[in-house]
Amino acid sequence: MHWYNTSNLPSKNYICGHCNNDISSNKGYYLANSHNSGMSGNGYVYVCHKCNKPTYISGSLQVPGATYGKKYDEQIFNGDKLLFQLYEEARNNMKVMSFTSVGLCCRKLLMHIAVNCGAEENLKFIDYINYLDKNNYIPKNAKMWVDIIRDKGNEANHEIMLLDQEDAKKLLTFIEILISLIYDMPYIAKNI
Repeated sequence: MHWYNTSNLPSKNYICGHCNNDISSNKGYYLANSHNSGMSGNGYVYVCHKCNKPTYISGSLQVPGATYGKKYDEQIFNGDKLLFQLYEEARNNMKVMSFTSVGLCCRKLLMHIAVNCGAEENLKFIDYINYLDKNNYIPKNAKMWVDIIRDKGNEANHEIMLLDQEDAKKLLTFIEILISLIYDMPYIAKNI
């Protein structure tokens, strides 16, 4: 197998895992058994025209993958850099297909959000959830999502199993909604 340089790959739309731009590229390299086999190879390395960095794509596999979830400004987290960093870690775990790590980060994010909202430190996880619920940080119809994060996080942490991409996306989406309600919306309202 050999990599061949070409300027005319089949055009591919993707979100660049390096710069997070939504692009369409036809520049890069392809992998094939021989030079005569053409571009219907086993994989492609596309080069982003925005940042000039490579992305490997073969079927539905993209490496590095796109960062998943909304990008928030660090300022919305009331000066809590650790909360911002933990959310970014969860998002970046999606890029490298570390889906179980996303689940663990989401569970830890719930604990960290509770402390940031006034809960005492060093409580049991259920106490953090109860604090968020009792103090109306969790919308009534979203309580089941907190339970899902708790259950999936417990499975990832205490059982021999892995989370898949769909689980990770769902957990991160809920955390994103919670961050929007608790931090982003009040920050926007204060700055109108």
